[in-house]
Amino acid sequence: MHKVIISLAILVLLVPLVSSSFADTVQIIIMRGSADQQVSRTFSPPSTNALVGETIEWSNGDQVIHSVTSGTPDNPDSRFDSGPIELGQSFSYTLTVADVGIIHFYDKKYPWMTGTLNVQSSQTGYKIINNVGADAGDGKTTFNVQYASPKDIVSAVVDPKDKSVTFTLVGKVNSSSTLVLNLPTGLVDAPFLGIQLDGQFIKNFTVESQIGMNVIKIPINPLTEQVSIVGSSVVPEFGPIAGMILVVSIIATIIVARFRLGHKLV
Repeated sequence: MHKVIISLAILVLLVPLVSSSFADTVQIIIMRGSADQQVSRTFSPPSTNALVGETIEWSNGDQVIHSVTSGTPDNPDSRFDSGPIELGQSFSYTLTVADVGIIHFYDKKYPWMTGTLNVQSSQTGYKIINNVGADAGDGKTTFNVQYASPKDIVSAVVDPKDKSVTFTLVGKVNSSSTLVLNLPTGLVDAPFLGIQLDGQFIKNFTVESQIGMNVIKIPINPLTEQVSIVGSSVVPEFGPIAGMILVVSIIATIIVARFRLGHKLV
């Protein structure tokens, strides 16, 4: 019997996490208790930024069936309609150029549940370095980082011990410029303890906080080769799946120990 309990625990905990590790999927959770009109937070986050090409995934973390429809209760716009989202299940929608702007969404059965998406096209002049964070933890939690610079970022190294991300830049330029980094909070989060250029701390940088992201502007010179961002946290040492497996293993050990103890007492 205890083996069945352990197996069910593993399935319940891991199923919602299958697609949560990838940065091109924006997660929105339907919170537990959302069917109660008195609850203040139903969709989490209630409002978020997203880029064309990214996939929005609404996951039902409540104990009742929900749905997600684009528009407002008074004016659905037929952009998407999830139909019933069962307990522990999810609905996904991939953003296109036609979606740029503000998208409202709500739950048909519980119309007080509303949220918004601020959909942006890929910013002109920005480049992307993919799979940042693949060298940290189990390598399953990665992010695509947008940046603007006359130089190119060729690598990014995450150091969980120092809570830092170091970007390596290449390219020949003739004058000083500004490196703009759009850093997801899941990769490295504020407050930032310092920024280094080739190992030297600087103070003349700016940070603008946005939903799910910090925009950092850093002055660099033609010789700058490495930029290190030291935050208060970085991508988890263990990805969500590995972390949950650890938790399940602990729970399983406790269950087995109690089961054996019960047999000894009988």
